[in-house]
Formats: sequence, C-alpha cells, structure tokens
Amino acid sequence: MRPMRRKHQLRRSGGWLLACTSVFVALACTLFAQPAHAKGELKVIDSTDYPWHSIGRVNRAGYKSVSSCTGTLIAPNLVLTAAHCIVSSKTKKKLPADEVLFIAGVRRDEYAARLEAECLIVPDGYVPAGRPKISDLHKDLGLIVLKEPSTLFPLPPLTPDESRRLPQTTRFLSVGYRRSRPYLPTVVSSCSVLGSQKDVWVTDCNTESGASGGPLMVNTIFGPRVAAVMSSKINDERSVVVPFPEWQDLIASASCNGELESEVPSLNDGQEQETN
Repeated sequence: MRPMRRKHQLRRSGGWLLACTSVFVALACTLFAQPAHAKGELKVIDSTDYPWHSIGRVNRAGYKSVSSCTGTLIAPNLVLTAAHCIVSSKTKKKLPADEVLFIAGVRRDEYAARLEAECLIVPDGYVPAGRPKISDLHKDLGLIVLKEPSTLFPLPPLTPDESRRLPQTTRFLSVGYRRSRPYLPTVVSSCSVLGSQKDVWVTDCNTESGASGGPLMVNTIFGPRVAAVMSSKINDERSVVVPFPEWQDLIASASCNGELESEVPSLNDGQEQETN
C-alpha cells in the first residue's frame, strides 16, 4: 500500500438476545420486534474528497494476529474508534501503542496518511466481552492520540448545540471498512435512530466486522459531523452505536501521561450484542 497521490468485529453474539432476556427492558424488546425501516443502499466511496479522507482503517498487529476496525480523525492529533478495537480480548488490557496504526483514506493500495499512535485511551472501567451487555456498550469507545498531528482536515464531532438544531427526522450515514470490502469504505445512507437504551442508540444501520469504530455521520448547517461511533451488531438490520454525549468528556481530557492535550477545535462560529 502506498501513499495516495493528492491532487492540487455485535457478532460477539449469536442472535439479538434470545427472546429479550432481562438484559433489556420491555421497551427494547418492543423496539427490536418491530419491522425494520427501509434499509439504505450500501454504497462504495471511491473519493478522496473531504470528509472521506478523514475516515480510515485502525490496523492492529500482534503476535500471530492481524485485524482492523474503522476510525475517524476528529482532530489533528486524535482518532475516534471503538474501545474493543484497541483493547485485547485476551489480556483485557489496551494494546501496545506501537501495534496500532491509523491509515487514513485507504483506497485499494493507496492511502492519504499513515499515522502512528502515541497512546490509547478508553473509558475507566471498560472491559471487553465476547457477549457484551447493552448496559456496558456506552463505554465501547476509544481514542488514539497520534505521535504527530496530521495535516489532513479532520471530521469534527457533533456538539450539543448542533444537535439541538437537528430535526427528529434526521437521517445519518454509517461509514466503515467492512470485512466484505476492506480496502474501500462503504456507506449506509439514510439510517435512522430508532431509540435509545442504556445510554446508547439503536439504529437501522446494518453493519459487519471491520466497520466497528466507524462514524455515524450527520450533515449540519456547519458541515458534516460525527454523531456516534459504531459498536455492535444486533442483527442484519439493526446496530448499536455510542452517541456523542458519551464521549465529550473523554475527548476534552484526552492526554498521554498528562503531556499531550487533544486539539479538538472549537466548532461553532456563528440486550447482549455482537461487536464487529
């Protein structure tokens, strides 16, 4: 894979929870039992324009293992992804930073930037699980603090003020490097949030392995924003995402040993689930 020439894993589960066990309240059971909304068409993105170059692969390499997720450059030195993408399921500890790379804007054998990790950050108390409870998924988010700031223009997170301007009929775009197409990003357009449960959102965005950590994007009057992070698959038609209110504090305090502060810009001028 070479730098791009620039022009001037919820199957962590076997079903959606076996007839609504006590992990979900009755509201969630009712929600998941309803017919799915019309599914957005899965489209391949073969563009290097903004914001697509800010989305890339989170590559993880270790002894006898190589795997990947999706991540988003949300600030010059900060990549947002899912916690289970950067935490070992065996040791329950964060991966060594030198085993994690963010490859931005992957397009077949080209890419926009190869960015190395200085450190990895996950919420306190996060523990990976093969069959996670929905009550734990709000902690399934991670940050990669980069060694060097990227020159790429980042895709910022949604702010509370921007969210208040969104109508209830807002549609979202789910972007990821899926296992079925690992070297080109795909997008499910016109997704909707069906409801919230245990501080996460349930959506009708379908997902698969490799798309974990990818952004749920929304278009605002200020431009595209990251509204949530893909966490888990419920079934072929529904997924669980971690919404922006759950990671605002983590971003604000992101640092490596108290030395590197995140550079998130000021934006506004004017059930058991299966992880991918």
